[in-house]
Amino acid sequence: MTIDLSTVPLAAATVTSRQVIATMLNPVKVLPSDNGLPRDWRGLAHQLELSSKFVSMLVSHSDPTMRIFTELTDKNKKDIAIKDFQAMMEQMDRWDIIDDTEALFQSDAERYLEHEQKAQISVDPMDECIDKKILTLDDIHRLKQDLGLQYYDAFLLYAEEDIDFVNEMIEKLEVQFKLKLCLKDRDLVAGLEFEHEAVMELISERCNRLLIIVSPNLMKHSTNKFFLNYTQALSIEKRQRKIIPCIYKSCELPFQLKYIFNLDYNRKGLFDFWGKLRDSIQAPNSTATCSSTQIGNNSIMQETTEVKKICSDKYSDIPHITQETNKETIKSPQHKNENCKNEIIAKESNIETLNVNNKKNKTFLRWEKITSNLKTKQIKKNDQLTTEEIVQNLPSVNNLDSLDLSSTYEYKKKKKNLFSKFTKKKIPVKT
Repeated sequence: MTIDLSTVPLAAATVTSRQVIATMLNPVKVLPSDNGLPRDWRGLAHQLELSSKFVSMLVSHSDPTMRIFTELTDKNKKDIAIKDFQAMMEQMDRWDIIDDTEALFQSDAERYLEHEQKAQISVDPMDECIDKKILTLDDIHRLKQDLGLQYYDAFLLYAEEDIDFVNEMIEKLEVQFKLKLCLKDRDLVAGLEFEHEAVMELISERCNRLLIIVSPNLMKHSTNKFFLNYTQALSIEKRQRKIIPCIYKSCELPFQLKYIFNLDYNRKGLFDFWGKLRDSIQAPNSTATCSSTQIGNNSIMQETTEVKKICSDKYSDIPHITQETNKETIKSPQHKNENCKNEIIAKESNIETLNVNNKKNKTFLRWEKITSNLKTKQIKKNDQLTTEEIVQNLPSVNNLDSLDLSSTYEYKKKKKNLFSKFTKKKIPVKT
């Protein structure tokens, strides 16, 4: 494909093309062209309209043609295209230069247009806050899809000598059981300043478990010992089950793992190693537990509201409530529901039990056990009201003189009877 050289500036010519042109234009030609132009570098300088001072300086220069190209590049004259240079060579009758540089100019034009196309493609600026959170390759792919950071079921800690068993574990857990593992050598992005700090953040915040492949080679590496100690301290601080040891080859267990229940890969019989490992890694569905608890609490609150509504409706139908009873109810609001239940039992004696349906536990709250206590309280209350009415009907001692008595005799008689009620009778002592 032939490129239109009129769209490519002369400054796009490479050093190779310029050297070929300089080799052919530097030698001085005696015979001019048909137009009277010198057939060497002087004809090119004349057509480019360079100053006489600059041309006089070129006379003593060792490579005047290359100096002309340098001048055009420094002044960034992109208006002079390669096609214009070829036209100047035609005016100077230098057809040999046009033929020898045709293929070179086509190659230079392709390279120039390729660079121009790449220059138009720009990269989005980097967000420093998001870039600091990227720790694994999965984070990059998820952030491109606006899915957030990647979380893992377990971080796999192993020795490089046990890579065969590591590949088998990846095949079982990720391919067969659909679990997500994080491996330092496979998943971490390049360029992290502090690798240990990145792994610590993954273990503490974005990995539910630390899966350790125990073998004689494990504790030979100081990094494995460091991450094991860190995870043990983290599990104690958060009170979580973080460490899951898997014994691949029999060896003396590190003291950090001696009191932790482990899974032995070499154990035979009914011991299902891969099934236990899968169930141990998977986190419980805490969301379902919280939702069921919330449903149970909501049902209890709803039942309490219904009971209060029934009590309020029944309580509004009870007549002749004394002022003193209202005062006591106001002073002790905790007994309001008990008084309400007492009135319900006194008015409707046929109601024996009240069943409250709980959506979660489906248990029945029965009132039979407290019926006798409530009736006893009601009887005591009725007795108290009767005593108060008797006291209110008695005349006051201070107002004895205001009694309407017809005669002095009757006055003395009634006064004597009145005081006899409040005085003790003298019992005669036998001698």
